[in-house]
Amino acid sequence: MKKVKIKLTQTNHLSCQARINGIKANLLIDTGASNSCIALALKDHFGIKEKGDPFEAAGAGEDKMKAVLAHKCNLFLGRYRIGQNTFVLLDMQHINATLVKEGGETIDGILGNDFLRKNKVIIDYKRKAMIIQTEDL
Repeated sequence: MKKVKIKLTQTNHLSCQARINGIKANLLIDTGASNSCIALALKDHFGIKEKGDPFEAAGAGEDKMKAVLAHKCNLFLGRYRIGQNTFVLLDMQHINATLVKEGGETIDGILGNDFLRKNKVIIDYKRKAMIIQTEDL
C-alpha cells in the first residue's frame, strides 16, 4: 500500500504532484474522467511519444476532441514509482482556462478512472491522501 499526498484546490478539485518522465507535473484527480490525460501542448515538455493514429474523444460537454494515445510515460506519484502508464494526449486549454477563471491553477493532466480502478485507489479525504493498493508497485 502506498500513500500519496493530495490537496484540495481553490476550485474544490483534488490534485497531486507527480513526475512524468522525470518532469514535475500537477495532476487533477478525477473519478468522473474515464481516461487519464496529459495536455497535448506539453507532449514535448514531458518527452512523450505518440502511439497510434488520432481519434475523437468525448468529454462531459457535447464537443468531440482530437486525441492520441501516449506511451513511454514513466509515472511517479509522491516518492513512489508507478511505472509505465498510458495517457491520452488532448487539448486541455479549455479546462485550464476554466480553472484560471475560477481562481485556480492550471493542470498538466488528469488521473482518471482507468488509473484509479487499476491501482485500487482509495481517496482519504480526512487525511488528504490517495491510497494506492496495487501490490506490484
